[in-house]
Amino acid sequence: MTFPDDENGEILAEMAEAGIDFEQTYQVDFFAAFEFEDRANAAIDTVKKLTIDGLKFSEVSVGKPEEGGGFELVASLSIKLEHAVITAIDEAFTECVESVRGYSDGWGVSFE
Repeated sequence: MTFPDDENGEILAEMAEAGIDFEQTYQVDFFAAFEFEDRANAAIDTVKKLTIDGLKFSEVSVGKPEEGGGFELVASLSIKLEHAVITAIDEAFTECVESVRGYSDGWGVSFE
């Protein structure tokens, strides 16, 4: 498989090299960092309302990050690992959290 030469493409290429089955659906978590808990909590409703190509986040929560300070918002949905879909979600998610003074902190896949 080949992927575009960008950050999402690099992550997906690494997953392909690791043998990930791209035909399966995975829970993909998008992360955002906030300095203050009230801003993170205010972002929950905004993120829950996002609809990207007919997709909506199934879970959105706020907690303390494993490392560092501040607060972390995690928004999850189940999708196939397709570059165009992940990029569209990532861009909309980033715009959404930046509108409430947070910043996007990447995405990851839960392998359960």
